[in-house]
Amino acid sequence: MDQRLDLTKIAPDGYKAMLGVHSYVQNSGLGLGLLELIKMRVSQINGCAFCIAMHVPLARKHGVSEDQLHLLAVWREAPVYSPKERAALAWAEALTRLADGDVSDEVYAETCQHFPEKEVADLSFAVAEINAWNRLMMCTRTPPQLGSAAA
Repeated sequence: MDQRLDLTKIAPDGYKAMLGVHSYVQNSGLGLGLLELIKMRVSQINGCAFCIAMHVPLARKHGVSEDQLHLLAVWREAPVYSPKERAALAWAEALTRLADGDVSDEVYAETCQHFPEKEVADLSFAVAEINAWNRLMMCTRTPPQLGSAAA
């Protein structure tokens, strides 16, 4: 499959705006390993090969275990995630799967048990960011960069 568009060339200001959101999320104070888990799980749901290929090596770099990587698609049944990671993954799934309905009060309450309000907001920006990147990479048919991690 050939790439349709190169957003860095045809819409550099839009691309820079996305990088601004990325910078905010990366510097929010949330753990980088946790952010990588969220980015990978959302990318799995959305089917974005580019983003999955990018975030697997980054997850390893930031301390995500091989078991966590391999079991991410079935995280609810896997004993390798902390309660905090589970809450973040549930929040990420709820915000990504909005077609399934509203984000439930139960998921929100569970998230708030593990994260202060500011971090819930930052998690929400992280989920919004990776959902946007997934959509941009998929609509442009940007192929995965295999064997390397882009920043």
